[in-house]
Amino acid sequence: MKKLRKAMVALAGVAAFSAVSYADVPSGEEFAKKFIISVDAAHDLLGKPNVRFVDGDSPKKFKEKHIPGSVNAFAHDLHYLEDIRKCGLPMCPERAAKFIGEELGIDNNTHAIAYDDGRGPNASGVWFFLYLYGLDNVQMMDGGLVTWEAKGYPVESGPAKKPPPKKFVPKIRKEIIATKEEVLKAIKDKEHYFILDARRFQEYTGKTLLDALEKPGKHITVKRGGHIPGAVFAEWKKFAGNPSGKPNKPLFKKLKKLKKVYKKLKKKGLTPDKTVITYCHVGLGRGSFVFAALKLLGHKKVKVYVGSWDEWGNDPNVPIEK
Repeated sequence: MKKLRKAMVALAGVAAFSAVSYADVPSGEEFAKKFIISVDAAHDLLGKPNVRFVDGDSPKKFKEKHIPGSVNAFAHDLHYLEDIRKCGLPMCPERAAKFIGEELGIDNNTHAIAYDDGRGPNASGVWFFLYLYGLDNVQMMDGGLVTWEAKGYPVESGPAKKPPPKKFVPKIRKEIIATKEEVLKAIKDKEHYFILDARRFQEYTGKTLLDALEKPGKHITVKRGGHIPGAVFAEWKKFAGNPSGKPNKPLFKKLKKLKKVYKKLKKKGLTPDKTVITYCHVGLGRGSFVFAALKLLGHKKVKVYVGSWDEWGNDPNVPIEK
């Protein structure tokens, strides 16, 4: 682990944050052991001190049904375009520190378990968000809420109850994200980069335009449709073990099937030495899901373009293809 860099920002009333350079995210079996937890193992932690379950689905779905004591953090809304433009992160560190500590009740020693309805992208979005900001002990719950309920484990309904606030100090893992500037470089450097579009085909071709948060409380629809020049289309469902959200199914396909997907990508130019940049509409969701799938496959160099199409499609100065 490299030395701690100097604190980048310090604001009154807000904890200072540091940017830290870590060794590469573990891959293959080590990734699975560290970042994926079974429903049964997660259930054994329910009610334990300093364990926080975080539901990544929409507030509406959360209100209908969730694991007791959970907090809600809709993965799609963890990304603010104004922050992406300002500091190259889904939330600028001082905002993230307040959100993670005060809204989610998570400190740097919390064991967080991210989950969704079983499909996977929203769980991966929460997992990636928390890991990006420096939480070491954060996992995705394999099988999701649908499997949890199928096993007869308790659920509750109603709005999220705000947990006791804690102090969280972000330590940014910048090596797992790509900026717009790096993507522009990657477009011209196919020898070292492979750009992967994890969205639906209608988004890739520019026929469907989605919205996202420009800032808290303000959604805007992306201005342009299409994809990043040279990006290879590989929808997240190709990697998913449970795209329909059925009980007792894993988040990701079995390794044997994932290898078949990887083999097809090799035919399109992917090689083990290349840096893969994944993206979707906001990065935290389908893009982070494919990031995790590639790490499970053992690919060493993977990044998420956290600006994703929300940033790219709203910038008239960058090229697009349809």
